[in-house]
Amino acid sequence: MADLLTVLTAFAAFLAGPPFLAACAEHADRCDRAGDVLGALAWTLASVLGAYGVGLALLVLLIMAARS
Repeated sequence: MADLLTVLTAFAAFLAGPPFLAACAEHADRCDRAGDVLGALAWTLASVLGAYGVGLALLVLLIMAARS
């Protein structure tokens, strides 16, 4: 049961990641154009951390597929 929940959570994170990354990039660009450097940096950091999350979700999915 725990394996199924792990796979479902990783799959949800993998599917939700790209729209989140696109929104973060859009917000960072909007902040940069408005002159808000700190806001742009925060949104860029959020997108980098989101990319790591998507990568980890993909890694979990690959490991779980290899185990079964």
